[in-house]
Formats: sequence, structure tokens, C-alpha cells
Amino acid sequence: MPSTTISRPLDPGEAFFFLSDHVSCMNFVVFAQRSATLDMARLQAELNRLQQENGLLQVRIEWTQQQGLRFESTEPLTTIQLQCHTTDAENWQSWIEGELSAPFATGAAPLLRCLYLEIDNAEATSPRSVLALTFHHSIADGRAGTALLRILLKRLANTPRTEADSPSLSALPVLPAMADVFPPAYRWNENPEAAKALRGTLIGDYRRHGAPAAIPWLASQAAGRTPRFIRLQLPAHVTQRLLTRARENNTTLHGLLCAAQLIAQWQQQTDAAPTAYFLSCPVDMRVFLEPAQPVRPTGLYVSLISNTFQISAETDVWGLARSIMTQTRLQLARGEGHLLYHLYGLTGAPVLPEYFESFKTKALASLPNTMVSNIGAVTAVVDDPATESISFALCPMPYQTLFTAASSYNNTLILNIGFDAERLAPSLAQTLVQAMQNVMLAA
Repeated sequence: MPSTTISRPLDPGEAFFFLSDHVSCMNFVVFAQRSATLDMARLQAELNRLQQENGLLQVRIEWTQQQGLRFESTEPLTTIQLQCHTTDAENWQSWIEGELSAPFATGAAPLLRCLYLEIDNAEATSPRSVLALTFHHSIADGRAGTALLRILLKRLANTPRTEADSPSLSALPVLPAMADVFPPAYRWNENPEAAKALRGTLIGDYRRHGAPAAIPWLASQAAGRTPRFIRLQLPAHVTQRLLTRARENNTTLHGLLCAAQLIAQWQQQTDAAPTAYFLSCPVDMRVFLEPAQPVRPTGLYVSLISNTFQISAETDVWGLARSIMTQTRLQLARGEGHLLYHLYGLTGAPVLPEYFESFKTKALASLPNTMVSNIGAVTAVVDDPATESISFALCPMPYQTLFTAASSYNNTLILNIGFDAERLAPSLAQTLVQAMQNVMLAA
């Protein structure tokens, strides 16, 4: 029996990611790389404990003509699927990529699965493993996902010794849906004229540099989907130097990552003309809600901020980074993070199955863009020193060139740069990643 009963409509943000998932699989994976193996029997027990504590790990999504999209608790409870495999150091990423291309079926539960890989490498001085959690995006975001993975690793490192220490099956309080805790000024159904005015401002900003450039080397209409990602790690001393340089230049490391990705894209142009590109970034909305929301239990509390930036041979990387952060903060302050889902017609009314085709048309008409998702520093799992890194990955939508999933662990910057090999040639993806690295190191 579920420990917490949930029966409610998906809110506009949750519905947006459910619908986007049907356009192109939006699973995301958080994973830890470790210098030790795990007890698989303990792993399943601790997954069961997490499921009992988190109400959204106990639900399925129903989509009916009568009620639209709804979360419904599942009874009897289906346990979180655990897959265990042995692989080698050259191929472990392919298992993560496989998770990115395997959608959850509508009506399936739970909307989380777990993958455990033991790395078979005779040359290694110690055993190695990867522990991964795959989420349906409507029930979690990157920060919630990594928080859940950290708890799992901590508990696995501290084996219960007595009955009194055995896992508790008590549920955490159910968090409100994001739209239910929007500040009054950003409840757009109650402020239609303000929503209309902000939409006009947003569109004006999109057009400030003229029409964004087409991306001739992105085959956005290709059939099929083959998620891939390129992993780039910058050592702690390099990461620290970049953080210092960002502060000296009155910006952030996130601004630098975005600037490097835009400049790398411009370098693939066939001429040197100034070019406008569209950049999108997920933003954590928790601090922009009333009241602010925690990362536990799991839930979806993100939006997207997008805008155009002009790149040329004269573009200064630090100036661009400052411009990106200034614009992002301005957009957040005026409520564009709260507005996104409203722009797609997701107003809280029931989302019926026939709505999907119009949503798909609108989504695929999105301006070609590149995306950077940065969850920042992931706190180290002190109880589990074998954990060397925690990071995440996601495959871009058909109209996106790259999806850079950025985080840091133990002061090391980790970039899992996702691309779709059906739409972007792997050799070009490598070129883009190398160009990004060159821009950052030159900075």
C-alpha cells in the first residue's frame, strides 16, 4: 500500500515535461562514479525505503478524456526496478545513454528506475562501479534527483546494525505543486493583462538582434533518436581558477559556460558575420515561490529562461558572460520563469489527449537553441568517500544542438554534454566540445 496517497492533476510545469517527453524522451539520469562496489541486496532495500518516503515515487500518470493528466498513487505498490550489469571502463557511458532513450510508458509506475554497473577492469587497483537513477522529468529536476542519490549513497555506506536502526517506512510531507505556490503577482490566470504585457516584453527581447540564425548542421527533422554525451572534467585547480576569474570579471562560472557554448557554436559558421543565437537555461524556481520549497521530497520546481545573444569575432567571453547573467536575472525578476508554461497554453485546466498535437507543433516550431543546465556544486557524500563524482545527463530536444549538464563535485567541474547523434554528427559534437574547452581555458 502507498505510504502517501496522491491524486491530483499535473500542474502546468509537470504537464509541460510530460508532453515534451512524448515529443522526444525527456528522461534525465543522475549518477555516481565510485571506487568500490555495492551490496545489491542492500541497494534494493534502500530503494524501497526511498520510495516509501517520497510520494511521487509511488504514482503513475493517467491521461483520460474525462480528467486529463493526473498523478494517481498505485496500489499495490510496484517496487523501483533495479538492473545490475557488469561492463568495462570503455562502455559504461552507453548504459547511461540507453537510459536516456528508454521512455516510461504512460500509466507505468514508479516513474524512477535504478541502474547499477560494476566496472570490469583488470588493470584497476580497486573495484569500480556506477550507480544511476533515471527519472521521468515530471516528478523531479536535477537538484531533487541528486539530493535523492546522495541520500541513497549515504544510507548504503551506513549499514543498519540493529532493528532500531533499520529503515523507517514513514513518508515525508507531500510538497505542493509548483503552480500552487507562485507569488500572487505571477498567477497569470488572475493577471491576464500583466501576462500579455510580459509576453510582449519577452518577444521584443528575443528579436533584439534580429532573427536568430538557422543551424544548417543540425538535422532537426531527422527521424529516430540516438542520445550520446561527451564527458568533460576540469581538475579542481582549473575549476578554482575559473571561479576566481569569473568573480574578478563580475560574473559567474555559469555565465562563462554559456558564453563558451555560444562562441563554440559561432565558430562553426562558414563566414565571420555577427550572428544571433538562442540560448536556453533551466532555472531552479524554489527560491521564487511563496513559500520557498525544499529539494526533498522529490518534485519538479524548474522553469526555462531563454534569450538571444549576438556573437562575432570581437565578442569578449567575459563581457558575454556578464551579459548572459544580467539578462537572466532581469528575466527572473520580472517573472518570465513563472510565465513559461502559460505561454504554451498550460493554465491549470485539464490537459486532454487532443491537446498533444497542438503542443507538439508549437514545441517543434521552437527557435533552434543550445542549452546549459547547471545545478552547481553537489555536496560531497562524506559517509561514502568511495564516491568520486555525482553528475547528470539529458538528451537535447530535436531543435537543440547541445544539452550541457553541468555540476561540480569535490571542486571538480563536470560537464556531460549531450547530443542526438541522429541530428548532430558525433565528429562535430567533439569539435564543439573541444572549442568550448579551448574558450574556457583561454579565459
